[in-house]
Amino acid sequence: MVKDDELVTLRDVADAAGVSVPTASRALSGRGDLSRSTRERVVAAAEELGYDRSLVNRGRPTTLDPRLIEFVLGSFDDAWTDAMTTGAREAAFRLGFDLVLTLERPDPSDDWPTRVATRRPSGVVIGIIRPTTRQLDEIRGLRIPIVLLEPRSDPEGALASVGTTDWQGGHDAGTLLAASAAARFVVVTGVPRYRFGRAREEGFRAAIAEHRPEAEVLRVDSEWTDAPLTEGLVAAIRTAPTPVGVFACNDEMAFAVYRAAARIGLRIPDDVSVVGFNDEPRAARADPPLTSVRQPLRAMAARAVELVTRLRHHDDQRHERVELPSELIVRASTLPTSDF
Repeated sequence: MVKDDELVTLRDVADAAGVSVPTASRALSGRGDLSRSTRERVVAAAEELGYDRSLVNRGRPTTLDPRLIEFVLGSFDDAWTDAMTTGAREAAFRLGFDLVLTLERPDPSDDWPTRVATRRPSGVVIGIIRPTTRQLDEIRGLRIPIVLLEPRSDPEGALASVGTTDWQGGHDAGTLLAASAAARFVVVTGVPRYRFGRAREEGFRAAIAEHRPEAEVLRVDSEWTDAPLTEGLVAAIRTAPTPVGVFACNDEMAFAVYRAAARIGLRIPDDVSVVGFNDEPRAARADPPLTSVRQPLRAMAARAVELVTRLRHHDDQRHERVELPSELIVRASTLPTSDF
């Protein structure tokens, strides 16, 4: 039976979870080297009894480090994260905070929310990874504000998020290719079908339907990172009447299109016009330089840091979606048109 909150003690929680009082305290405060099962058992007991997880020392509220922002990412070894961390670091410094980079590790026993809870930051920015409901509940239970940066799924107002205009970026790419002499169109999209990938493809298809309603759009599935040169991609380009217009939902997949064209002896842009998305630094160095939709990555990360610091002072449950505009950067991988 759930007890009245005023009567529930830490001893009650410890007894219900079958652990010592110090262990219960460490589990609820996010400190200590505890197994996930122990921590979850203590948290479940506290919730069942109605114990306030934010008041571990009864009457003394849990405090947050007023100078620390946590930035959680799945990797730190690509152009995307380089730009994001630079933008986040610059914003944190400008606002008087330190930035801690936290890596999501594959080991389930080394969960990033536990490490975040141990440091007690003033806010958490989660970049592109897909946090589980349990992970989010663990951070929110500590009353730490969260902002999602380019989330893979739609938070639907449950959390604040920052991204770019993915649909508009895809539409801009489609409008450019539709205005060229392309006889057929291919969209190369990533699997899994993340929120931003779906939006980019939908925007592209909408532009083709608007400007070239009679044209066919073929979809080819690929991987988001280390995009392989697949037979499906080669076949899509080989069987299409040339020139073919190809929109890849990120630059990694666009470079796979370059390799596919080279394998079958087609020229870019004369036979295959290619548009990517992200505008990585190597896009400008490609041969020929890649037309790409630029995401304002540094500005997006900076806005996420600004938003998470604002949520510290205005906990009014307003969970907004902020979208910064993308920009089509036209280079030599696309045929010239009369409109661009």
